[in-house]
Amino acid sequence: MRILSIHLKNIKSHRDTELTFSAGINVLSGPNGVGKSTVFEAIGYALFGVDARDFVSNVDRFLSIGTKKGEIAVAFCTDAGETWRVTRTVGTPAKWLLAREQGGAFEVEEHARIEETEARIAELLGLDNGRPLAEQFKLVIGPFQNEFLGPFVIKQPTKRQEAFDEILGIDAWRKTYKSTSSLLSAVQEKIKIIAVEIEAKEAQVAVLPEREDELAKIKTDAEALRKVLSSQADALRDVEKQLVELDDQEKGIAALQAEIQILVNRITDGEGKIKDQGQRVGEAEKAGGVLEQTRAGKEAFERAESRLAELVSKDKQRREVEKDVTRLENETQRLTQAVEHEQKEIEGEGRRLREEEDALAKARNELEPDRKVVDTAGRLPGLRDEINRVRSEKGLLEGRRIGLLEGQEKLGEGTCPFFKEPCRNVAGTTPKDVFTTRIAELDRKMQALTEALGKLSVEVADAEAAEKQLAALTVRSQELHKQTMGLVERRARNEKRVATLQTLSTQQIEAATRAKARRDDLQVFAGLDHEIERATAERGRFQADRDAYHAHEKDALDLDNRRQTLEKMLRLLDELQKQLIGKKEELIRLQETYKPGQHKEARDQKDRLVAQVASLGQQIENLEKDRKRLEDEIGKLKLLKDEIGRKQAERNSFEQKEKLVKFLRNQVFKNVSAQLSERFREEISLRADRIYRTIAEADEELVWSENYQIVLRDMTDGVVRERSDDQLSGGQTMSAVVALRLALLQTIGARIAFFDEPTSNLDASRRENLATAFRAIDVGREEVTEHWYDQLFLISHDVAFTEITDQMIQLGE
Repeated sequence: MRILSIHLKNIKSHRDTELTFSAGINVLSGPNGVGKSTVFEAIGYALFGVDARDFVSNVDRFLSIGTKKGEIAVAFCTDAGETWRVTRTVGTPAKWLLAREQGGAFEVEEHARIEETEARIAELLGLDNGRPLAEQFKLVIGPFQNEFLGPFVIKQPTKRQEAFDEILGIDAWRKTYKSTSSLLSAVQEKIKIIAVEIEAKEAQVAVLPEREDELAKIKTDAEALRKVLSSQADALRDVEKQLVELDDQEKGIAALQAEIQILVNRITDGEGKIKDQGQRVGEAEKAGGVLEQTRAGKEAFERAESRLAELVSKDKQRREVEKDVTRLENETQRLTQAVEHEQKEIEGEGRRLREEEDALAKARNELEPDRKVVDTAGRLPGLRDEINRVRSEKGLLEGRRIGLLEGQEKLGEGTCPFFKEPCRNVAGTTPKDVFTTRIAELDRKMQALTEALGKLSVEVADAEAAEKQLAALTVRSQELHKQTMGLVERRARNEKRVATLQTLSTQQIEAATRAKARRDDLQVFAGLDHEIERATAERGRFQADRDAYHAHEKDALDLDNRRQTLEKMLRLLDELQKQLIGKKEELIRLQETYKPGQHKEARDQKDRLVAQVASLGQQIENLEKDRKRLEDEIGKLKLLKDEIGRKQAERNSFEQKEKLVKFLRNQVFKNVSAQLSERFREEISLRADRIYRTIAEADEELVWSENYQIVLRDMTDGVVRERSDDQLSGGQTMSAVVALRLALLQTIGARIAFFDEPTSNLDASRRENLATAFRAIDVGREEVTEHWYDQLFLISHDVAFTEITDQMIQLGE
């Protein structure tokens, strides 16, 4: 795997920077402030998904000053020979895109979520080991400059061990050991709970034999009671049979007595109804005489009423005509007023339209713009582009001047602030003079740009004023055009009102004509009120005869029906009297055969037997309830007994699980992480020791001891001496960390690595040796270590690296 290039746009000091990289060792060099570390941060951000807030306090600080959005594009080649490009933006909205080269162009690979993009990049880089790409970059592959020593110098052994176990991927065993503690506690707690449940259920099952004996006794008692109940039931059936016969006799007597009483009541009621019906016949005969006396008056009333109905109908017609006359007169008056009002409005609107058209024509003649104003406004876009260009150029010069001031401050004496020795980049010159000349030249250029900006600002202000003047004329012209169109519409509406006025005049004449015609129609109804009064008086004179006739008409017409009903009622009364005699004779015969004493004795015997049978039935029912209750209870106890067996089996299963968890925790999880840690430390120590000896040129052995502590061993007066990291000098610690980090990168399989100022705190000799060690690894010298990386990226001011690098990238001037 190899990174081919990177393109930074609006990222810190990089407005638009593109860098290409070669295989092997790439060294970035240049003065402070030109953005060397920013290149590493950009690779971590775009290719490894590091959060920008890991190296800046605010995302906006990752952008160039004055910009809102930036972009980083990194092209890389996989082991399969495919070329990919990952692009990630800074700002809102943030995008992270992965594209594959196809036929000379990059085609974006579609991903639904950002997690899919990260997983795909990890797969292409060969780093899909389950840990986030960002963590791998920050901890091992490309730690930031201020975190280079990282976990190597953590004082607390436990925290240092946890950090490197996570880097090496063996922390899962220790975490598993800790997490299974709660699992073991849960299993043990489950065993206790099951034991308590078994103990409680065994106490309940202890009464099972007692319940089974009680059930057998209940079944025996119930069988004996059923036999007694059967004999009592037979006796009860015999008594009930005898009692049925006696009840039938008693019911027959009672029924005959009731029938006789009914007949007596019906005869009595019949006699009263016959008397009432005779009276109704007399009333009907009398009503017939009244009808003959009032018939002539009733007929005269009906004739008067018919005449009055005709006159009322004519009165309704007269009122309808009067309503039409009133409506038409009102309509005529309304139309007359509308015609007069519309004539005045049309004349006034025409006069106003003529006045406004004259005023608009005069205003249009005053809107012609000055030619000089038009030319001045036309220069505004060009002036704005020019002033933006000058401002951008001035901003770049200001950035360069700040960088020179920083360099003048740090290199004022010609000594490198990192290596504490004469800086070779300013060799042969006086440092202060170099920076003074450059700063003065930048100040002259910036002064010239400032003067140009002043002139351009004046011209832009004049052009903007001219543009505003033209815009005002344009707005006024548009307003006059709108007013003109409004006048045209108003004139059209006024002409339409003239046509409407003619229609109104026609409607007014027609309404007046219809009103006169309806007034003429009222002459037909002259004298109508007098005729209505006369007809009403005629009807009143015969009102009493008509009312008397209708009051007696119903009774007179019902005379024949009433006579027939009276004859029918007399025949029915005779039949009822004959039936009463026959029923009385039958009642005497039944009373002679019925014995009330025998009937009472049979009833008492039945009541005794019913009570005995009910008591026996209740006893049997109670025994059945007890039997069912005991059977249910015994069934539940047996189920409980079976459940005790299952619980015991479950407890045995959990006891086996407890033994297994204890074995795994004490014999496996507790030891595996320590064994893996020891194996990794031995492998890394062996490689790191060879690299360290090359860097330090000292007869010292580098050991990565228990809890990942850095230890140096040597011989002093024939005795082995061990020094831990807190006893080492800064140069020894940096040399050891560089060696361990290189060995660690090889062990975890990283194919690329980034080193930001790895020679800090190293003297000149160690820096040269470090460069030699990097080249030795690159060519795979066995006395150092075999070749394991595809690319190595370094940031350094040291000229020693110019001899071993495959590509030296100079940033800045």
